Amino acid sequence: LATANALKGKTSACLVFVTPNERATEALRVFIEGHMEYMKAKSHETGPLKLIHYSFSESPEWADNSRWHTGETPSTTERRVFHLFEIYENLEGLQHHWMETQEFIGEYYELIETHNIEVHTFNQMKIIQSLWK
Repeated sequence: LATANALKGKTSACLVFVTPNERATEALRVFIEGHMEYMKAKSHETGPLKLIHYSFSESPEWADNSRWHTGETPSTTERRVFHLFEIYENLEGLQHHWMETQEFIGEYYELIETHNIEVHTFNQMKIIQSLWK
């Protein structure tokens, strides 16, 4: 049975990437494919370092985010937005994951710099509410 707040107290990280053009978008998509394989190989499915949730989302960047409540879909910009969301059993699991990224961090920074990808990192966040694990 799903319960409210089943994830309360777990640790999350969120990275938002904004690509300026199609070339950058395609380069990030290729990186994301490799990242999925990396996560499959490196993530812990059980134990204290457990990765509970992993997802990458993509959408256009919306020109106006103030009108969603009207039911209207706003126009888009030329940019794309990608959202990486990870939930870990605890802070140690997330820290362990960050340490393991040293395997590809050079490639990551080169991708970001070469394609002028905007990155926003929200790290070591505690979940304060959740519905239906």
